Amino acid sequence: MMISRRSVMRAVPVAALLGATGMAACSNDSGSSTNTSGSTAASTTSTDLALNPAAWSYDADGDVYYQLGLSYVASPQDTGYETLGVFVPGAYMSATDNGDGTFTAEVASDGAVGDWTATTAPIVLPVNTPGYAAQQPPSEYSYDTVSTYMEAGFIYVQAGLRGKDSTTDAAPGNAPWGVTDLKAAVRYLRYNAAALPGNSEQTYVFGHSGGGAQSAVMGASGDSALYTPYLEALGAATTDADGATLSDAIAGAMCWCPITSLDAANAAYEWNMGQFATTGTREAGTWTEAYSKDLAAAYADHLNGLGLVDSDGNTLALEESADGQYLAGSYYDHMVAVVEQSLNDFLAATEFPYTPNTTEMAGMEAQGGSGGPAGGPGGPGGSTGDASGLPSGAPVTARPPTAHPPARARRVPPPTAARTEMAPPPVRAAPGRAPRRIPPSRSPTRPSRTTSRL
Repeated sequence: MMISRRSVMRAVPVAALLGATGMAACSNDSGSSTNTSGSTAASTTSTDLALNPAAWSYDADGDVYYQLGLSYVASPQDTGYETLGVFVPGAYMSATDNGDGTFTAEVASDGAVGDWTATTAPIVLPVNTPGYAAQQPPSEYSYDTVSTYMEAGFIYVQAGLRGKDSTTDAAPGNAPWGVTDLKAAVRYLRYNAAALPGNSEQTYVFGHSGGGAQSAVMGASGDSALYTPYLEALGAATTDADGATLSDAIAGAMCWCPITSLDAANAAYEWNMGQFATTGTREAGTWTEAYSKDLAAAYADHLNGLGLVDSDGNTLALEESADGQYLAGSYYDHMVAVVEQSLNDFLAATEFPYTPNTTEMAGMEAQGGSGGPAGGPGGPGGSTGDASGLPSGAPVTARPPTAHPPARARRVPPPTAARTEMAPPPVRAAPGRAPRRIPPSRSPTRPSRTTSRL
């Protein structure tokens, strides 16, 4: 049996799934638009953002309507990124063939896919921005990329987002532009809600690593005034056609291994991974090896200052060890126990042998991820690095596990701190301290790009 994020998304209703693992928006419960005055006002959104109902393309084999290259802001700073693609199950649309390869389509309110209808289907947006890199907008249609969501009855929207690797003199890409672009995309969808199927109040974002972090920010900052000047600079949709204020608050976010503790990320990386390397910049006798050890020790000081406790109220701390940097203490033992439990849970839930699946985040393999637009550095036409299309931390190629007996829980030897990416459960802070979560460890196969490599 293979358990993946794809199968979970297909099997569990989105609202229930995100209620358990997501983060609900904090600002606006309506999710779409509000007009507190009760009167009708003129819209302040540029009509250039109106979706053209006569410009749909159609995949008859997959039964999918889609539009690509939709500019979601009226004054884009980077036209190579600030567009999106919308993909819709065919059952949700009623269309007429224009005879030129395009279709004029409107929402078929009685259309249904499984338990979803054209008016209740959730809208999902991937945030594949490893290390806070840019996310490319889709430049071509591929049924394989969106099939999981189409078959589940979701509305799938992939928006281009600027990132740290898209910055130019004319168009900045660092914070807050990535999340600003995502907010603008959500506002665009709500501005065009009448022309699009799906429930705009049930909009969700999801991501891994840097994408998980930006998903978390998106989920926690709905309608935050901090983003207003940036949205205004882009000409983002602000009101609907009736003048009601549009919201960028979302229903939930799914955040896998989010990179959020950037103030301690370098030190955490060296404690969890770097101290176990003995070649390259960590070769014995180099100043960078000494720097790595200093950072690892600094992480112990940082962590011990957080006042973390386990579920029973016991203090979690790192202690000096005979070998390595601070590989002892209650925090270390706690981490080992969490990893052992996670591995045993996996073994108990998995039938062996099995075929690993490297497309756990459907829709993120082909178009998403780091790099520039098509043809540019890092894009499909000039890809550099090893992360094209894969979330940060995901292996480029999966390796079958060694043979194991039939599925059953079994104990495994305590791993070193460098052998896991499992995130520990929440822990409580000691009295007088704000609650904190133990930061997730880094991947041993491909460390997060937000951390430094000496």
